[in-house]
Amino acid sequence: MLKENDSLVQVKICGLTSEADVHILEKYGADYAGMVVYYPKSRRNIDITLAETLATRLKKSDIKTVAVVVSPDVSQLEAIQNAGFDFIQIHGELSDDVYNACSVGIIRAVNIKHQSEEDIYMETKRWRSLDKIYGLLFDAGVPGSGKTFDWESLKKADCGNKKLLLAGGLTPDNVKAAIEAVKPDVVDISSGVEYDDLSIKGKDENKVKTFIQNAKY
Repeated sequence: MLKENDSLVQVKICGLTSEADVHILEKYGADYAGMVVYYPKSRRNIDITLAETLATRLKKSDIKTVAVVVSPDVSQLEAIQNAGFDFIQIHGELSDDVYNACSVGIIRAVNIKHQSEEDIYMETKRWRSLDKIYGLLFDAGVPGSGKTFDWESLKKADCGNKKLLLAGGLTPDNVKAAIEAVKPDVVDISSGVEYDDLSIKGKDENKVKTFIQNAKY
């Protein structure tokens, strides 16, 4: 978590699907860009070739790239690493084979459903001891659903020297309250900066701008 003298909270915009999305992040200064790969159930899923193209463009900026996956296998991990991603965000299962083969930082997703504060403490204790874990991302029970969870449940979360990333139902309107309640290192948003009309794919520039402004100032 952020200490009193740490820098401002960072922003991760997830679910990029196009060059237009990349341009918006470059314009307003996000810190991380997430792309969903190998998960066709998500409407934000893109193929690894497009993901590599977007990640390569982002190399020209200071924005770190994150491949978002569910229970990846080693071949998928290798393709992600070959595409030049800075981090891999893993939901679902993280196998020993994938962990051992990983050469980039891992953001381990923890979905908050009905766990007690003690359960969450034990979960953070488990993952924070692993060298390759870059951060722990706390998300709602259904990732990408746009729903929040009880932020008070993270009172005992102890990420040690790992980053604490907060996701799940964040919006430009509630991000300040979320930061005050949880004091995360990174706030992570996807559906909250998309168009109200779901037939329009991609990120809403005005929402991205407002979210970043509200998170950082």
